[in-house]
Amino acid sequence: MIRHALLALSLLPLAASPLRAQAPATAPAAPQRPATMWEDVDQPMSALLNGGHRIVSSMGPSFTLERNGKYVACEVRPAGGMRGARETTSECHRLN
Repeated sequence: MIRHALLALSLLPLAASPLRAQAPATAPAAPQRPATMWEDVDQPMSALLNGGHRIVSSMGPSFTLERNGKYVACEVRPAGGMRGARETTSECHRLN
């Protein structure tokens, strides 16, 4: 009986250790990321495609074009709609 009591007393610190407050782990600092710069492109998307850009991604009216490792984001605005535009237009921006 005493042997069991001694064993229980010797294991008590191990059982209580998870209850102690642990210092929160600090996450490593996140790397600095450059701000995304949007530069207006004075050409329509069709001119960029005819000039050698290729579509690498699209979602709805948005397209991402690439040429020589440089990217351009374009939005196509169809004719009609709420704006009542007569022609389909596009607006493009160079990224960084």
